[in-house]
Amino acid sequence: MDLNISIIIILMVVSFLCETIDSSLGMGYGTTLGPILILFGFSPIIVVPAILISELITGILAGILHHRHGNVDLSKNSIYLKIALLLTGFGMIGGVSAGFVVLNIPQVYIKIYIGFMVISMGILVYLFRERRIRFNWLKISLLALIASFNKGMSGGGYGPVMTSGQILSGVPSKSSVGITSFAEAASCFAALLVYIFGQDKTDFRLALPLAVGAIASVPLAVRIVKRINEEKFVITVGIVTICLGVLTLIRVFCF
Repeated sequence: MDLNISIIIILMVVSFLCETIDSSLGMGYGTTLGPILILFGFSPIIVVPAILISELITGILAGILHHRHGNVDLSKNSIYLKIALLLTGFGMIGGVSAGFVVLNIPQVYIKIYIGFMVISMGILVYLFRERRIRFNWLKISLLALIASFNKGMSGGGYGPVMTSGQILSGVPSKSSVGITSFAEAASCFAALLVYIFGQDKTDFRLALPLAVGAIASVPLAVRIVKRINEEKFVITVGIVTICLGVLTLIRVFCF
């Protein structure tokens, strides 16, 4: 599909809306934007690298702004910085492995798995919303590998698993959003490198309009997180996670 001015504007608006959700809730950008772009007629092999580039940029920006606005403490010696760095390391590993696998396995099976996993995570967050959960490093590490693998495979599936997974591992919901945004950038970067060097030619036509729209949304999203009630926020994360899992399955079976 040719990118005329009308298509570029539409892409920026759609990216803005999807990233507003993502930076507010720690999930939803790739999971929602991917199907929309495919419906526009773009090939997944073009869509995924473009999403990875835009989320690489916005992930770093959102992490910084969430820290500045007090949604998460990423200062030196903070436990949340340690969590973010741990997730970053595992994100690199998962992103690289997924980038290699994606060119050799039918994506439909991976998307079905992601859909059911995300739904399960959302249900667990909702069911355990009133329980105080003790922080668990091992659980966080395993979830980071799974989430980054999801991201590299399909451009989506990182945020729903990682944000809800952190909450289930004892991380406060608002902090989990800031950490997810920051760490997600690493898995995007790793997977993107594999796409670039693993193919003869990678099409980046969509990257600029998606990045522009996404970057513009981050300051608004950070303020939304700042003002929202913590208890209601956990419930919202659970419900949205379930919805994104259902959307992933609909994308597989209906498109």
